Amino acid sequence: MNTLLRIAIQKSGRLQEDSLQLLSESGLSFSNGRDQLKAQAWNFPTEILFLRDDDIPQYVEDKVADVGIVGENIFVEKQKKKRPHKTP
Repeated sequence: MNTLLRIAIQKSGRLQEDSLQLLSESGLSFSNGRDQLKAQAWNFPTEILFLRDDDIPQYVEDKVADVGIVGENIFVEKQKKKRPHKTP
C-alpha cells in the first residue's frame, strides 16, 4: 500500500509559482530548491515532482503521480481514450 501522495507540478513555466503557493497555502511545508526533480514535504507524507508540463498527464495516467497540476490547454491536448480493462 502506497501511503505517499505524489503531486506533479511544472518544473518551470507559468503555473509553477501558483502551484507552489497553492500547496503551501494548503498547509504543506517543503523545500523548493532550484534544479530539483522532487521535494519531500516535512509535515505530511507527500512528494512534489517537478516535471515538464507536457509530461504531467502521462505520469498521472501511468500512476507515477497521484495528481498533477496543469493548464487546461495541456489537459485537452493530452487527453487519451481510456483503454478497456482486460480481465485475466
